[in-house]
This record gives sequence, structure tokens and C-alpha cells, in this order.
Amino acid sequence: SQAIRALAVREEASDWNPFAGTEPGSRVYGPVPGSYGLGIVRLREDLTEEARREAGAAWLAASAWAMDGEGAIEDPDGLAAQVAKADTFVHLQDLPETDLLLAADYATHEAGFAAAKLVAGGHDAALYHLDNTEPACPRARTLTEEVARVVHARAAQPGWLAGMKRHGFQGAAEIAATLDHMAAFAHLADVVGSHLFDAYYDATLGDAAVTAFMQEANPEALSAMRAQFSALHRSGLWCTRRNSIRVGLEAAE
Repeated sequence: SQAIRALAVREEASDWNPFAGTEPGSRVYGPVPGSYGLGIVRLREDLTEEARREAGAAWLAASAWAMDGEGAIEDPDGLAAQVAKADTFVHLQDLPETDLLLAADYATHEAGFAAAKLVAGGHDAALYHLDNTEPACPRARTLTEEVARVVHARAAQPGWLAGMKRHGFQGAAEIAATLDHMAAFAHLADVVGSHLFDAYYDATLGDAAVTAFMQEANPEALSAMRAQFSALHRSGLWCTRRNSIRVGLEAAE
């Protein structure tokens, strides 16, 4: 923000300095110093439009502290204005041991922005996930592409599921959590195609061996997955064309 203010007061041509003569305002925002997280709740239990707007409002409220070089100042109106006019959102991942479906924070930050954009107004923004796990070769993908890549390359792969079986109770919990994270991306940002839920259903509840493992190792996680798949289908976030899957959902209910 200090740099933008310094540029704004310079007498330079706009094609050389796009900030010249503009009202700079705050540009760098984050949570109140000493805190972490966005306070987004109800993601797993509630897939309604009301809950989506509530998540967007929580994202804005938790991120509304302007960093101006002399401490943090709460500036919710300034943040809402910046979000409303944003045309692109980029989130960086630099941890090679994880992906955006292995932790809830990815959905709350990345898909949460889409919900915040809905609340703040303005046109839709392009959402990008920047893979910087190899700094010399960063890879930018749309959020839709990144979710699909992770589902096909990891979540629905027999090798990963076999590894989760070796972890017993916690492994079953991770299988269920992956679905929760997919649901959050679908609910808040509409970036998960129905074919991806089909693929994950086939790999998990559609596989008798995986279902038997979860029933023995963590029946609560299995019950939660059945409820989550059913909730996704009822909400319209997942529209499967597969009669076999519909029959399985009806049996679970």
C-alpha cells in the first residue's frame, strides 16, 4: 500500500505508471494480526445458497485488515470494494506434500473468495491455482482444472486408496474428508463437475472393498460420506446420469 501511494503522487504518464493520479487506497489485506483462518463454517452440513453467502461474508470479515506498513487497520469497506472490482484471483501452493483436496483451508481460501465475490458484487472473477512446488517451473491452472487434476491423479486412484487402508481409522477419515473438500469447492465456487463426483463415488462407495474397509475401520466416516453424497445430489451440485449410482444413493437413504 505504501508503494502504491508513492506511485500515485508521481507526475508520470498513465501508460508508464497506471497508478499516477489515482486514489490509491489500501491494496494489501489479511486477517487481524495474530489470527489465522477465515471463520467459514457449515460447509459440510449445509449446501444452501444462504450458507454460501454466509461463507462469503465470513471470508470478507476475516480478511478485512489493511496492512499499510504502520500496523493493521480494519477496513471492511475497502476490502469489499477491491473484491468487487477484482477480475482474477490467484492462490499459491508451495507445499509438495499436499494438494487442494487434502486440507479444508484450500477450499475456504480459494472457493471462499468466489463466495465473497458474490457478496461484494461486481462481475465474476477468474480463479487460478498456482502450483509453485517447483519454483523454477510454476504451473498456473484454473481452479476447475486443478480440482479435476487432483481427483483423477490422486483421489480416485486405487493406489492412494490402498495407502489410506494401511492407516486404518485415520485413512478412512481422509477418504471422507476429500469428499467434504470437493463439496466445498462445488458449493462455494461451482468448480467441480458432476463427472468428478461420479468418479469419486465409483472409487469409494462404489467399490465393495473400500466400503468394507471403511465400515470396519471408521463406520462414522462411511456414514458421513453416504450423507454427503446424498446431500450433494439433493442440492443439485451433483447431477449424476448413472442409474446405478442413483440406486445406491436411494439405498443409503
